Amino acid sequence: MANKNSIIDLEELLGLKDFDKHTLEYDLQLMINDSKEYEERQQRKEDFIELFKECYDELCIFMESDSKRRISVNCFTCFKGMDLRDKYGRPKNRS
Repeated sequence: MANKNSIIDLEELLGLKDFDKHTLEYDLQLMINDSKEYEERQQRKEDFIELFKECYDELCIFMESDSKRRISVNCFTCFKGMDLRDKYGRPKNRS
């Protein structure tokens, strides 16, 4: 009959047992899980950016047709190239 400690050690080696807090194995497992979540989030972010680039024209048409005009698509200052950081309506110096 195997003793209880050898069974517990075997479970730990096979990864069947959760690690105790405040141990190196627990911290390493936590870091691995965090890095996987970070990579998945970065992948979702890249997918969203690619989809946004692909559908940008359709989004602009949708925003222009919004009756409440919640998002400005055709902005006067953007067309005229005005710099609004210092003062409102000051045109950029084009050299």
